[in-house]
Amino acid sequence: MIRRLAYRVGRRGAGLLFFALVDIVFAFALTEAPPTASYVFLAALLPLPVWAAIWGAVGLLCAVQAFMRVDRIAFAAASLLKVAWGTVYLIGWVMGAIPRGYVSVVIWLGFAGFVQLIAGWRENWER
Repeated sequence: MIRRLAYRVGRRGAGLLFFALVDIVFAFALTEAPPTASYVFLAALLPLPVWAAIWGAVGLLCAVQAFMRVDRIAFAAASLLKVAWGTVYLIGWVMGAIPRGYVSVVIWLGFAGFVQLIAGWRENWER
């Protein structure tokens, strides 16, 4: 049973489940965000509950598509969200609103690259 499920999910699906976990936990963290410089800047663009809803929706999409053979939408959404998040931090850092924003820029844009790397993997059943 577990072996069959692992084969069904595959390597890309396992990646999507990991992204789902990160995105959903991050969504919950945004609902209880302390008033740091970065979150004040982010809240000026969109209220933090809206950001949390976006992260949660992408996480749920990743969780659902982890069990599907067609998973491109989840990978695109996961990557796009992380690029957007990193770009917002870049803007905040350049504007001086987020003093150490460059750290988040590197982390989130690197994470988006990791998502794209996994999206390019082929599954055994595709070969």
